[in-house]
Amino acid sequence: MSSFSSTLPIGFDEATLQQLTAGLSDRQLLWLSGYLYGRAGTDPATAASAPAAGAAPVTAAAPVAAPSLTILYGSQTGNSKKAAGLVAEAARQRGLPATVRDMNDYPPKDLKTERHLLVVVSTQGEGDPPIAAEELHQFLLSNRAPKLPELRFAVLALGDKSYLQFCQTGFEFDQRLAELGATRLLERVDCDVEFEAEARRWAGQVLGLLAESLPQVAAPVAASAAAAPVKPVAVSVVVGGAEVELEERVEYHSRNPFEAELLEKIQLNGRGSTKETYHLEFSLADSGIQYEAGDALMVQPRNRPGLVQEVLDAARLEATAPVRLETTELDLTTALTERLELSVVTRDVLERYAALAPHYPKLREILADKAALPTYLYGRDVADLLQEFPVELSGQQLAAVLRPLPARAYSIASSLLAHPEEVHLTVGAVRYQSNGRAKHGACSSFQADQLHLGDTARVWVDRNEYFKLPQDPGTDIIMVGAGTGVAPFRAFVEERAETGATGQNWLVFGNPHFTTDFLYQTEWLQHLKRGTLHQLDVAFSRDQQEKIYIQHRLLQQSRRLYDQLENGATFYVCGDKTRMAADVQRALLTVISQESGQGETYAADYLKQLRKSRRYLEDVY
Repeated sequence: MSSFSSTLPIGFDEATLQQLTAGLSDRQLLWLSGYLYGRAGTDPATAASAPAAGAAPVTAAAPVAAPSLTILYGSQTGNSKKAAGLVAEAARQRGLPATVRDMNDYPPKDLKTERHLLVVVSTQGEGDPPIAAEELHQFLLSNRAPKLPELRFAVLALGDKSYLQFCQTGFEFDQRLAELGATRLLERVDCDVEFEAEARRWAGQVLGLLAESLPQVAAPVAASAAAAPVKPVAVSVVVGGAEVELEERVEYHSRNPFEAELLEKIQLNGRGSTKETYHLEFSLADSGIQYEAGDALMVQPRNRPGLVQEVLDAARLEATAPVRLETTELDLTTALTERLELSVVTRDVLERYAALAPHYPKLREILADKAALPTYLYGRDVADLLQEFPVELSGQQLAAVLRPLPARAYSIASSLLAHPEEVHLTVGAVRYQSNGRAKHGACSSFQADQLHLGDTARVWVDRNEYFKLPQDPGTDIIMVGAGTGVAPFRAFVEERAETGATGQNWLVFGNPHFTTDFLYQTEWLQHLKRGTLHQLDVAFSRDQQEKIYIQHRLLQQSRRLYDQLENGATFYVCGDKTRMAADVQRALLTVISQESGQGETYAADYLKQLRKSRRYLEDVY
């Protein structure tokens, strides 16, 4: 009986190979083996280095030390990691040696030894660095940061233009590296929500500049081949004498969304509730879409017909006026309904509009007052802007002012193991009054009001790399969420129930009223009965004179909470970032300080280590 050698002829041992292929299905392993087998005979580098038949073995020359390229990313949900991967792939195609490193695991002292550095970093909310980048960001901005005269760098910043502090973290990295004496290879590029095309362009530019100073380790991929679109292919492998054809899975993304049929829509709140929360179930049948608990579903909304008409009326434009968006010709109504953002006015939209309205000095005053700008923008939509500052413009000019209509991300509320070929969401309809008009959240009202059973929504999965269940199924988890923040925890508990995880599952949930707002109450009680949920604490803030929130429940369970953390539990928070998540963090610091008996400084360091080891994880908005 034969067995594998402990040292394989590819530079690492069997254990490493098993680790690299862990989690792949049988079909994926078969595809990979066929792919690698095919590569063995066609890879130019392999063919060039292989000795001719009968020739003496060639002794490889000792590698020469050469300047290297580091691609350093700081990511919260995984987007910066994806962008860094695109840059790394572009470097590989050029034959440039590159090392990709996570800021979370990057020792700040290593900065001093870098010579070529590409920074890819996102911004969270209004100007905050992602958790993974906090330590390096703090070090870089401190007086302990070293001078870096020998470093050449460039920064790719990711953000969301709906926030005023757009790409602030990337700006700070870029500015500070230059202050420390480093040489900027290329001006910083700031990416909005759709970042992939911009990231590829940036990679091409900066790697072109670096190609002269970095040695190539392999023949670069021809530009024409690299730019060629990927076509669906079928890969055949022979298994047990029979040929098996494996189809390549279609990629769904913003430019190729999946049309998911709505199977079910249930309003979760009882009569009389001040909230309007829906449970939606979409079919993924025949899509091949895979997701994990903790991922998000991107939903591409359509603007409300009423809002589209208000914009047309305020702009005094014909509904059928022709406009061109990129390479597509369409009528203005379709563009305003499906392609352009109407429910939110952002700073860049206001700047472009002000350029068309020089006769309104007030617009320039609003933009100049950075402190008052957020107050002005809050609650305003495009119809408000057009009514307040009327301008004669064409449909094409209006389209050029507006930003593309972005998809919205929703935490997935289901386990694929429990609901094959389905994905579930928990959506709170956003409705409010502002500037004398009724306003609606673009995507939440689209799902609440416009989607009916049998209709389809354009969707795709957004991987959240860091909001995941522990790899060890025996690890305890503590899940803290209010309102729709309970969504990923429904997925977590379903997943752990399906896989038979032995770790304890503790849920702390809050909402205004027990009788009308206890989302998924029946399911939680069933999980408690089955033993797949081990502890449930609820806080219904308006059911008594003194308001009780989830942070109060954590303080009441102080000893249990600290003991579980000491035993290696992972702590999750999902929901409102500004209020709920901040209150939960303060409560946790109090628990650690009191139960450890070592005070506030120890608690702050304890929480910092939980974050760094990814045992304190947030999915906040």
